[in-house]
Amino acid sequence: MIRWHLLIKTKKVCQFLPGTGSRSATKAGIERIVTHYKEKGFSLYAVELKSTGEMIGFLGLITPSFEAHFTPAVEIGWRLSSTHWNQGYATEGAKAVLHYAFTSLNLPEVVSFTVVNNLASRRVMEKIGLQHNTKDDFDHPKLEPNSPLRRHVLYRLSRADYLNNKGI
Repeated sequence: MIRWHLLIKTKKVCQFLPGTGSRSATKAGIERIVTHYKEKGFSLYAVELKSTGEMIGFLGLITPSFEAHFTPAVEIGWRLSSTHWNQGYATEGAKAVLHYAFTSLNLPEVVSFTVVNNLASRRVMEKIGLQHNTKDDFDHPKLEPNSPLRRHVLYRLSRADYLNNKGI
């Protein structure tokens, strides 16, 4: 757990998240991931380098823990250590997760959301075929009204669109 915390809770990695959090928050997050897997059969997974086995972050599917105009939903998400950014890992992993979501889990839709200014994550969302409609943008209900991180963009992809395009 300490390795996980040190890897993905850095200020740079969490610049678009509300704080880096404590170790107890990391533990609670890991417990949520495990519980989600037990209840739903899918969750977020550790991402390891094939060549070394080094853990570099996480990626997968999870249901948002808040209510919004698009929930209930299944979110695809990722967080990688900053030393592994811009190497295609998020895109490659997210494409595999989408394939699993639509061909094995038969989910009707997958969403992803982030802070408006998180251009790197938005690029990954676009590369994997998710679509953005400004009408879907929202204020994150778990953030204070005056938080600079409150406004979020929402991207979506339906199973039908994925299958019609045979993935991206």
